[in-house]
Amino acid sequence: MWARVASFEGGDHEKLRQLTESRMQEGAGPAGAQGVMVLADADRTKRLFISFFESREAIEAAEAEFDRMGDEIPEEIRGRRVGRDYYEVVFERMPQKTGMR
Repeated sequence: MWARVASFEGGDHEKLRQLTESRMQEGAGPAGAQGVMVLADADRTKRLFISFFESREAIEAAEAEFDRMGDEIPEEIRGRRVGRDYYEVVFERMPQKTGMR
C-alpha cells in the first residue's frame, strides 16, 4: 500500500470539512483511492491530506484528478498546497472505526 500526503496551509477548516464530508457521501474522490485521512494541527491552519492507494502507479494515475479537484475548490477554502509526497506504508494498524468526524 502507498500513501499520497499533500500538505496545505491556510484555508477555511470548517468549510473544507463540510465540503469533504459532502463529497465523500456522494462517493467522490480520486479513482483508485482505497481510503482517505485528513489531519489538522491544533490551530487548524495546517492540514495533511493522506490518500491511500494499492501502488505508487495508482497514485500517479490519479494525479490529474487531484489537480482537477484543486481547481474546483477555491484556495480560500482548501488553503495553499505547500507539499506533496508519496510514501510506502510499511506498517499500519488502525482502529476498526468508520465514518467522518
